[in-house]
Order: sequence, then C-alpha cells, then structure tokens
Amino acid sequence: MKFANKVVLVTGAASGIGLEIAKQFLSEGATVIATDLNLASLEALALELGDKFLPRRCDAGSPAEVEALFVGIDQLDILINNAGIGIMQNPEDLQEESYDKQMAVLLKAPIFHVKHAAALLRRSSNGSVVNISSASALLSLPGYTAYGSAKAALIKFTQDAVVTVPGVRHNVILPGLIETPILKDGYGEDAVEKLQQAAQITPVPRLGQSSDVAAATLFLASDAAEFINGAQLLVDGGLSRVHVMSMGA
Repeated sequence: MKFANKVVLVTGAASGIGLEIAKQFLSEGATVIATDLNLASLEALALELGDKFLPRRCDAGSPAEVEALFVGIDQLDILINNAGIGIMQNPEDLQEESYDKQMAVLLKAPIFHVKHAAALLRRSSNGSVVNISSASALLSLPGYTAYGSAKAALIKFTQDAVVTVPGVRHNVILPGLIETPILKDGYGEDAVEKLQQAAQITPVPRLGQSSDVAAATLFLASDAAEFINGAQLLVDGGLSRVHVMSMGA
C-alpha cells in the first residue's frame, strides 16, 4: 500500500472532498487524523471506517484550536488543508462577518496548520502539504468576492511556503465544479439546473466528483511526486479555460 505507516491530517473531513480524500488515504494504508467542526459526523464515520480514522473536533479558523490540535501528535507525514466555507456575495452586499469567517477558514487556517505541522512534517521521509484552493481563484465570477480572494491568496501562500517553510513539499489543487452538498447549497433552489448547464459546457462533459480531487491529492502527496514542489494542479475538466476564452483571454 502506497501510504502504509504514514499519518495524514485532513481538515474538513466530515463530508464532501475531505471525506473522500480521507477514505482514499485509508484505502492505501494510512492513518488519518480527520478534523471538522462536526464531531458527531466524524465519530459516526469512525464506526464505519475503522480505527485508523481518528476523529478530532477543530475549528480550522481558530489559531488557538489549531495549536491545541497538534498537542500529542508525534508523527505527521502529510497535511491536507481542505476545510472550506462559501458565502456567495458581491462587494456591495458583502458583510464583515461573512468576510472574516471565510478568510479565517480558507486562508488563516492553512497558514496556521502549516505553522504547527512544519516540524513534524520535516521528520518524515517525504513531508508534504497539499492545499485545496479553487479554480475560482483564477477567474472573475459573481458572488466570489471573499471566497475567490482567499483561494487566490492560498495559492500565493503555497508558492511562498516552498521557500519559507523548507524541508517540506507544498502543492496546491484548484478544483472546479465538484458535485458536493456545499456546491449545491451555494447555488440555491436552481442548483440542479445550473449545475447541469455548467456540465454541458465543460470540455470533459460532466461535473467533477470528490474522487477526482482525492486522486490528484494522493498523487501530489505520494513518493511518485517527490520532485514536485510549488505546483498548481487544476482539477476542473477544462471549465476554467472555457471561462477564460469567453472573456477574450
């Protein structure tokens, strides 16, 4: 198994992309420290997934809780910064509370997880961080004021960390439209219709699945990618190129 004897920390692991990433690491022999605000869901999953799935409650956007999370962890080989929140607002509608909440979870959280994980990751033979950003970081989309800005900043943090947090590999994945409960909630009542329309114009003509992102994540975290450091990997079926071309770029 590719990740036997490895310990992986996955944030936002109670559902969606984070849960699928955790499952795929487990299938390859890893022990997964799974964090989320929803401890009840994590504990229920642990009954299903076994004793290598270790549930931990953590508010990813709270530096104090992130610091406390690492107390007692004596091995960490891979960190997956996946926890997310999306509140779709344009600048004139943006509320300070929602802006701060998104910045805390989407940007502050990965930075402070790396801060506290770095020493542990350096002890690993191939310590690796994979940050989950978004294709929206590259595009100008209605409603993505805070979300897209935070995800773009996460790409910059990943690039800088290659130099400022040496001895650990840092890469970032940019998912497109991935069929998760959070995505459907974000599109509201017309979610199914809107998502079907998006799928029709995607060069790979379907919505992405959590498994697509998980497969890319495991690759970047693996020994097969040991010379890949500072990379951005789009996992969007080519949808971002459609948007860019439609804007004349």
